[in-house]
Amino acid sequence: MSEFKIFFKLYLQYFLYLILALLVIYLITRSSFALGLIIGTIASAISAFVWHYHLNRAINSDSLHISSGSGLRFLTAVMACLFWVRFPDAISIYGIALGLALTYVMILIHTFISLKH
Repeated sequence: MSEFKIFFKLYLQYFLYLILALLVIYLITRSSFALGLIIGTIASAISAFVWHYHLNRAINSDSLHISSGSGLRFLTAVMACLFWVRFPDAISIYGIALGLALTYVMILIHTFISLKH
């Protein structure tokens, strides 16, 4: 199974469901918090893919040099926050911050589920 398919089954499908639900909420309420949460969740999904890619590469590598993709994940978070800098009235920074934290919540949930099996 390709790496993207594995990532999709583990994480991305849940991010997509959440983004669609948040999009419906945003279309109904026009909340700046919901829009920030959508942007943060999209950035979080990208960050999770970078983390998953580098984790699999490190597991399958015989090299002593292991990268975690921290630079790319940091850049993704900065890019998400730049939306707030450009449109501070329309986008909530708290929503972006919460959306960015979702990667770590999903990683913890997946870890606890994996420990049960």
